[in-house]
Amino acid sequence: MNRLLVMPVWRSLFKHCLMIGLLFAGTLPLLSEGKPLHVLITVDTESYTEGNPKQQIWGRVGGGGEHGIGKIMDILEAHGVKGTFYINVYEAERHGEETIAQVIKAVHKRGHDVQLHTHPHHKYGIHKLTRADLARQQEILLWGKHFIERHTGTAVIAHRAGAFAANLDTIEALRRIGVKVDASLSSLSEESHLAREVGEARNRPFVLNGILELPITYYVQGRVATYQFKRTLDIESTSLREFEDVIRQAQVANVPAVNVLMHSFSFVRHGRPDIELEERFDRFLSFLGTQHGVVVSTTTQFYGHWSSRIAPSSEPEQFVPATGWWLSYLRAVEEADNGWKNAVVAVALPALMILVIGVLLHRRYSKTTRNR
Repeated sequence: MNRLLVMPVWRSLFKHCLMIGLLFAGTLPLLSEGKPLHVLITVDTESYTEGNPKQQIWGRVGGGGEHGIGKIMDILEAHGVKGTFYINVYEAERHGEETIAQVIKAVHKRGHDVQLHTHPHHKYGIHKLTRADLARQQEILLWGKHFIERHTGTAVIAHRAGAFAANLDTIEALRRIGVKVDASLSSLSEESHLAREVGEARNRPFVLNGILELPITYYVQGRVATYQFKRTLDIESTSLREFEDVIRQAQVANVPAVNVLMHSFSFVRHGRPDIELEERFDRFLSFLGTQHGVVVSTTTQFYGHWSSRIAPSSEPEQFVPATGWWLSYLRAVEEADNGWKNAVVAVALPALMILVIGVLLHRRYSKTTRNR
């Protein structure tokens, strides 16, 4: 084929791809010199409903080694930081108190934050905390609080409801038993009654009936007209580029804290360790270590910071970071071998490019033929 015919096509294609990339990726904001941004690495520590703590908590699967809470702590400590482990103690009814006590002691011994996670079905026959009235919720939460304190000697100050199923009764129950922090509000979860009761999507920490609420951070990955496609900031579903973008935007907006979600089984997929995900977590922590004004904190550390500072005089504007379709596409490419949706999205752009090239070549060839 004539070289002079092909080169303009490639130049045109490159120009259009560059424009698309700039459109969807957006521009990275300059870092703010405001107050420090606290990044909370929070790990919901649990096994499945009929699961096995050896696999879903300790991460002992085929291939040798451990890829659960021990591995998570190893990576955190390699960067000189600690995480918060919300532990579902109600599994003791199924697996025995000593099994869950070993989990608590292992985390506490290494200096990480041990807090309460509520999946009360094994002990109380209630699958979601919101299915219980205020008195019953208070009973469930107090039992879990005492269980942890009995094995750590340290007061529990924070709670996250299983499946984010908390409501205003949960907040009141926590206030009554002396737990200072809740981290259950998820604006993207249908089970988060609290999100609906508050009445608007939240990302910034705020005080609710005397309890510090730390919402699960979410971001907008793209828009179609007025509809927003939102995603939770989760180590399993957020790419490193998206993490970096959200952190930078949070700094510019002077957000006090970003709440990153993990599970004890995040590194264990389909019965085998996910080494690539472990490496992503490690690179994310490396990135955080290079950012001026960013501090990786436990929930206890952040609460101490929050309690000692002067409360703002007015409610700050809401913070909703947006990463754009381009970063979403790059994530799909990275995860193309992990789910059919990622594979479809990953091949969509190359297929579109091939189609565009074909159309451009056909039009140019047809024009050249007519001019002969």
